[in-house]
Amino acid sequence: SPSRHSTPRTSRTARLTRTARPTTATTMTALASLRAPSASMRASTRRTGHTDAGRKMMMSARTRNASASLPTTTRASADADAPTYTKIFDATTGQDVEVLWQSVHAVDVGDGATWSYRKGVPAEDCATLKSTKIVFAHGLGACAYTFRNVQRALQERGFTSYAFDATGHGDSSKPAPGRGVAGYDAAATGAALEEFLTATGLASEPVDLVMHGFVIPQHVLLYVAKNPKKFRRVVLMNTPLTNAHAYPPQMATFTRPFGMGKGAAFDAAGYLYNGNEFALPGEVLEEYEKPYSGAQAEAARAAAEAYVTKCDLKKVSKQVIDALQSRGLPKIRVIWGTADRYLDDATIYDWCSDVRASFSAMRKVGHMPQEDFVDETAARIADFLDSDLKVSALSSVRVGKITSDDGQG
Repeated sequence: SPSRHSTPRTSRTARLTRTARPTTATTMTALASLRAPSASMRASTRRTGHTDAGRKMMMSARTRNASASLPTTTRASADADAPTYTKIFDATTGQDVEVLWQSVHAVDVGDGATWSYRKGVPAEDCATLKSTKIVFAHGLGACAYTFRNVQRALQERGFTSYAFDATGHGDSSKPAPGRGVAGYDAAATGAALEEFLTATGLASEPVDLVMHGFVIPQHVLLYVAKNPKKFRRVVLMNTPLTNAHAYPPQMATFTRPFGMGKGAAFDAAGYLYNGNEFALPGEVLEEYEKPYSGAQAEAARAAAEAYVTKCDLKKVSKQVIDALQSRGLPKIRVIWGTADRYLDDATIYDWCSDVRASFSAMRKVGHMPQEDFVDETAARIADFLDSDLKVSALSSVRVGKITSDDGQG
């Protein structure tokens, strides 16, 4: 079961340093790692508050400790199918450690838009190479960066993975809301995803999906229901799925009546910070905030507003559950951090029963399992993707029971 070490909130920011931001476009090396290679090399930070003051403390700590950081390098092969490595600083040993990482690329997804994506490839001498590729889909306000550490943990297990920045996010295009890919609705996300799968060569064989967060995973689930043969298995992590789920305050501001939310600011980092059981380090928040504070800040904000205003969560949740009633769909596993401050797990058990999904609870884990407990999250994903999924394994879920737990009662 996962474990955390209690340390002062400002102690972790200097432990690991980031790789330099790339300067090339289509074969960019990845951004920095903020996780040591093993649990023994990590010091964790238990959340003690959920306010902007806490976030500012983390950001100021990053500034104070900047002088303690050591530069790191990324070694990427010219061959996109070869593994990429990066060096991260281990504060315990005082040495740079080379670990698997991801290369960053971009592809056209139609209407002049491009999607940036992180590709993680296993080591060449890996003894357990997996044939099925994984595609990661983030939620509103996040980006492919959120999966960086889970990708690496799965690379170590032999998986090749692709994590894309959806339209309006990360380093992908952020067109003004309009038609086509700029529609910021389920049809637009589905069309762009189809182009992405084709452009990356993933359309020829079924892939596995791992998704987290708001809006975009719902869009992708609707696409999966219409194109079930393109996907083998689906993992959902802390995604709104029932009528009981609602937008967090940072997104709900766009839904205020009489158009009062139009043009409102979008606090993406606040959303990501406040939903977790453990505080995100300042460096991580800084990466998440970049699209909303740089030259494309207004374009990213407008995209977030468009996604929310075009997605009635209750209506879309009904559409998703209706779509997933069909036979012949990919098997689904819900991996859920039960300490999520936005999404209650009480209604998820019935949802899993209704769509014949299996469930895995992670207690004392917040809205972002991929940030709170990387190794445990990756292990649960890998277990599901590797399992034979006999019918008997799903029987307990059909009566609303948890099929597995982390043992932290």
